[in-house]
Amino acid sequence: MIKIFKKLLFRKKKTIAIDVRYVYAASVFLLSISLSAVFYIYRDYLKDASALGFLGLFVVNFVSSATFFISSPAFLTIITGGNLYSPVSVAVIASLGASLGDMLAFAFGHSGRKLTKKKLDRHKAIRFLEKHFHRHGVLIIFLLAIIPNPFFDAVGILAGVLNYPPMRFFTIMLVGRFIRYWALAQVGANY
Repeated sequence: MIKIFKKLLFRKKKTIAIDVRYVYAASVFLLSISLSAVFYIYRDYLKDASALGFLGLFVVNFVSSATFFISSPAFLTIITGGNLYSPVSVAVIASLGASLGDMLAFAFGHSGRKLTKKKLDRHKAIRFLEKHFHRHGVLIIFLLAIIPNPFFDAVGILAGVLNYPPMRFFTIMLVGRFIRYWALAQVGANY
């Protein structure tokens, strides 16, 4: 009986080690969920944010791109901004905001890659997809950044999972978004 009591009293306590990668992935996921909730709750306010000028334009495009798979009225602020300001400056501000917001999806995918790296590297299909995405990713990212679609978040997540270079992803996306937003701002400037 004394031996059992000593074991219970003097046993080693297990320490829980928290992996930084899990904290990073969880924080990126929670940030995206909270931005989605904020965007949904304040969607009427964000529609009118073009009255805030360039800061409002940046914030609306950042928030609408940072939320996963939720459509938004951000294009309306670009058209309105094109009517009020220079279309080039509206396109620069809006594309910077949207591109920084889409980097959240990339970071989410990249953190998922770090968590499942050993499992992903074992699959031939993933290695095949990674090889071809690195080869043709410029065209894929550029075209999908120009064309308005709700699935661009999936491209950002995929690029992160497939270990695409972050600065290359950001630059290609920025150029594609600039062209799309410049065209939208031109519509606003002409009407």
